[in-house]
Amino acid sequence: MLLDLHNHTYHSPDSHVAPEDLVARARRKGLGGLAVTDHNSVRGIQEAEAAAGPDFVIIPATEVSTRSGHVLAYGVRREIPRDLSVAETVERIVALGGVPVAAHPYRFWSGLGEPAVFEAPFPAFETCNSRTLRRGNARAAETARERKVGQTGGSDSHFLDEVARAVTVVNGGVLRVDDVLQALGQGKTSARGIDRGAAATARYVTKCVGEWILRGMRRI
Repeated sequence: MLLDLHNHTYHSPDSHVAPEDLVARARRKGLGGLAVTDHNSVRGIQEAEAAAGPDFVIIPATEVSTRSGHVLAYGVRREIPRDLSVAETVERIVALGGVPVAAHPYRFWSGLGEPAVFEAPFPAFETCNSRTLRRGNARAAETARERKVGQTGGSDSHFLDEVARAVTVVNGGVLRVDDVLQALGQGKTSARGIDRGAAATARYVTKCVGEWILRGMRRI
């Protein structure tokens, strides 16, 4: 089963995508499901579920801003306070019954980096993020292999044309949300997709810098 486990909607401050449009695009791309991972918000989950119906998997999730960088929280429906340490953020995700994954851990600016990436026991690292340069994804994959944890893939989509550029592979037929969460927690997922190329980098840098200035030079 193929799932895009990193997507943003208009409930993130840097995206204008409607949850129902995100679901429709993922269906057209042939995916079996996706995760809604808005920045520090869970408000888009129910909208995506309503659009998906029973035959398309929506993984409830959020992307939490820690003091060091971003952490993906899968299987949670409550917002987690931002700007905590990595360790405390992971503890709160687990306490809510969720699965923490290090988002694009070696991306400049929003990745955890070292030594923060080793602050908590992540069952998986995001190793194929289509908005991350090849060297960042490759380093994440190497670290995941060294630590013998799972790997996830996600487009990190902020626009509809980015959906499904990177995906998570979960072995099995038609899976439920609990099945996917179990696979993530046991490190039994793999990733595939494309890295951020030159054209995507120009778009990414222009967008991120412009929005950063409009936010008063504050990080998301």
